[in-house]
Amino acid sequence: MKHAFALVALSLIAPVHAAVVHTSSAAFLPLVAQGAYTETFDTVLPDAPRALDFAQGDYAYTAFAGRGLYGAGEFLSTSTSASSFTISFTGADVTAFGANFYNTGFDLAFRATEIIIALSDGTVTRFSPTSVEDSYRGFVSDVAIASVTLSSTGRENFASIDNLTVGAWIGEAPGEVPEPASLGLMGAGLAGLLGVRRRAASRKEA
Repeated sequence: MKHAFALVALSLIAPVHAAVVHTSSAAFLPLVAQGAYTETFDTVLPDAPRALDFAQGDYAYTAFAGRGLYGAGEFLSTSTSASSFTISFTGADVTAFGANFYNTGFDLAFRATEIIIALSDGTVTRFSPTSVEDSYRGFVSDVAIASVTLSSTGRENFASIDNLTVGAWIGEAPGEVPEPASLGLMGAGLAGLLGVRRRAASRKEA
């Protein structure tokens, strides 16, 4: 009986957070308040910096990869394979973010990449797009998002991101069932990522 009362008490004081993952930009973007920041990563990176800062309006974040970042002017990726990179939010609280998430190789084939979302309250959510058509993910939460990490698996796989939108969730109750993905909503970044993947041989890992 005491255990039952303890469980009830915990349920009353424990915070309940609303959070949901959407699988299309059509489902996600209407949930983002005005003033959001969308980055298409169209700047070519001549070197392989370990960290890059991005900012617009109230929103700012840092992209970091221990082995360096890669940018061909169409997406942001790791400069070496089997590496991960993290986006840490440093400006106004971000409660909504969405992007195309990829894990590709020299053969241009799509591979699933695990996305790890860390909320400011210590909650961690993980999910993995499973195909090109399924590569868009939009996440809304009533708790600020601290960081997003993209993982990479395999010797010739590169964690990549494009069309990243960050902003504030408008606060409407999110649906429990994500919307179906739509190939037509993938955007030009998809073609750029899968169609152009050139890396110097010196950047391949031994």
